[in-house]
Amino acid sequence: MDMKNELNVALSANERYMPGALVAATGVAIYAKPETLLVFHLFTEGVKDETFGFFSHTLKRLHPQSQIIRHECDENVLAGLPYWAGSRMAAVRCHYATLMPDVDWCLYLDCDVLYLSSVDEHFSYCDDSVYACVVQEEHERTRQVERAWIEKNCKVHIRDESYFNSGVVLFNLKKMREDGIPEKLIRFFQDHPDVPSPDQDALNTTFAGHVKLLPAKFNRLQIYMTDDKLAERPAIHYVTGNPWLKKYGEVASWRFRLWHRFADKYIWGKSGESYRRLFDSKIIAIKYISYYLLKTPIVWRIFVFLLSKMKLIIHPVWWRTAQVSFDCTSRGVKVVLEDARHEMFFD
Repeated sequence: MDMKNELNVALSANERYMPGALVAATGVAIYAKPETLLVFHLFTEGVKDETFGFFSHTLKRLHPQSQIIRHECDENVLAGLPYWAGSRMAAVRCHYATLMPDVDWCLYLDCDVLYLSSVDEHFSYCDDSVYACVVQEEHERTRQVERAWIEKNCKVHIRDESYFNSGVVLFNLKKMREDGIPEKLIRFFQDHPDVPSPDQDALNTTFAGHVKLLPAKFNRLQIYMTDDKLAERPAIHYVTGNPWLKKYGEVASWRFRLWHRFADKYIWGKSGESYRRLFDSKIIAIKYISYYLLKTPIVWRIFVFLLSKMKLIIHPVWWRTAQVSFDCTSRGVKVVLEDARHEMFFD
């Protein structure tokens, strides 16, 4: 196949983050052109062989023109990288240029991304004069705080519009290798162990003045998602919580339900595996239980236990998504109407 039709996509995950990695990669696979050869690079730490096998099988089923390459990260790779959310895997992307020596351009996705865009369109923005193609950090307060920290501690000025969110990055690995960027990133971590947002600030500081800003749809923070923005077919970034974790009741939000409906449709091959069972008549009464009462941890645990005993929760098989979700502020009609508006993603 013509190398111009080969697109490389990278994700980093441990076993805990594999559900998210699979959903993120699934979006890429579904919306890519059928003739595009997708090469998925999965950087892992402690991921079971059966987990990786399912990941690989699913992507090849959804996009037959796929190759899945596993890069197991040992201490030689992880040494010196900062921890984020209890893991060093997020910072492994700083080594991508070295770990993928034959790859020129690579799209990186955080595991909490639901990718609804065309990856072919994303790669059309490649520009050999920059280190990366990125999207401005949507959260204004984050931009202010991080830019101030970088200017104070690194003596680097970054314009407000140029500070980017590192959850979705199209890396120019060739230029990064040529300019010694991987070594500069490691030195950044050594010099600034107290950096507030490790990999994001490291990339912003090292790439300063050498990035290309892309349309916001390629990295939309879910807290700012609206129906009109959803119509752009964005890459939704779930920055407030990993949607596959059972503790997140935010799945009552249509933004989180969309993630689960997507997983149900394209990965598990059935509807109702996660949230939909909890919107039928059996659960109507529970929807009116006090919101504040259910926010109490002990009451919430009892509530979930009772639902399990009533068999209103489908228990997960392996790490299959299984969510306790309900809407305490509506009668369910709102849920049905919201979901109907988003059917464009379930053709």
